[in-house]
Amino acid sequence: MVGLAGYVRVSGQKIKTDGDRRQDINRQIEKIKQYCKTMQLPEPIFFKDDGISAFKDDYNSRPEFCKMLREVKANRIKHIVIEDLTRWSRRLEDGLKTLAEVNDKCMVTSLAEGDVGTDIPEKWFKTAIGFLMAEWASRSMAYKITSGMSRRLEKPEKKCKVCGNIHLGRVPNRCKEGEVLIQ
Repeated sequence: MVGLAGYVRVSGQKIKTDGDRRQDINRQIEKIKQYCKTMQLPEPIFFKDDGISAFKDDYNSRPEFCKMLREVKANRIKHIVIEDLTRWSRRLEDGLKTLAEVNDKCMVTSLAEGDVGTDIPEKWFKTAIGFLMAEWASRSMAYKITSGMSRRLEKPEKKCKVCGNIHLGRVPNRCKEGEVLIQ
């Protein structure tokens, strides 16, 4: 029996200008390990979905998340620790649904929000607000990015001096393979 699990997830493989990954799954693992050590809990087994969105994709597209839910339903996991609710889900409906599926078998602790769940009104309210805010932030960011890209495509002066295409994102006055998105 596993008993304790940690769930970690990052949505992208994007690289910062210094060459490091923008999001680091190992940072989440270390934070959860430190929490477990501080709380005198055993080291958890980790379920890791690296490079998978919790907003764009249905939660069934996260294989480790689904595996973890199956382990809870099989009574092999009794406690899950996450960094914050956005690691579990960035969609209100999916977040509440999946928490409700495991709530009677497993405790879920968020390092940011504390114990989360749907079993009592206070936890349900706090959890629902957390998922609502996560989904709102994701939808707001997607809207801003989409509208910014649309504005860029409307400006002929943004055409690349080398290839004549419009690159979306920061691109120097030279082209690199894979950066041409729109012709």
